[in-house]
Amino acid sequence: MRILVAFALLFACLGLTTASVQAAPERTAIYMTVAGPLEVVRDGAASTVLLGGRVIHQATGAALTAQSYMSVGDASDGYDAVLIRHGVGNAECPITYDLVAVGADKTFAVVPDINKCSRILNINVDGDRLMLVTERQNGRTEIIEYNDKQRRRGDGKP
Repeated sequence: MRILVAFALLFACLGLTTASVQAAPERTAIYMTVAGPLEVVRDGAASTVLLGGRVIHQATGAALTAQSYMSVGDASDGYDAVLIRHGVGNAECPITYDLVAVGADKTFAVVPDINKCSRILNINVDGDRLMLVTERQNGRTEIIEYNDKQRRRGDGKP
């Protein structure tokens, strides 16, 4: 009888340990940017983007997944950009992306839904401009340009 009680307690403890391990946040991406480490963390149904350990972007109910990392502009005054896939989409809007841009001065900008439900075909850098070549659902190609003015204005600081 004591052996059965001991096994029951052991399995109960293992069950609690497994549940607590499953509930731990998961880092899905880490990039060393000019402003410090940028991390994408998933915690259940919520995802968070951290810059130097501080929250700069969050999404609840849609997983954020880092897709592309680019260094843009000159090393002295350029910025790093991370394209983040927002969820998995649906029939009306199959893919949306958020753009996170960070500079060495630790300012950042988050541009949610930058691609307007289009899929990304190519990413180009021209000087300090980031250009996303997209294809809309009707097959039309569009170029979305990010020129870093928003981040340089200091709209966000960690």
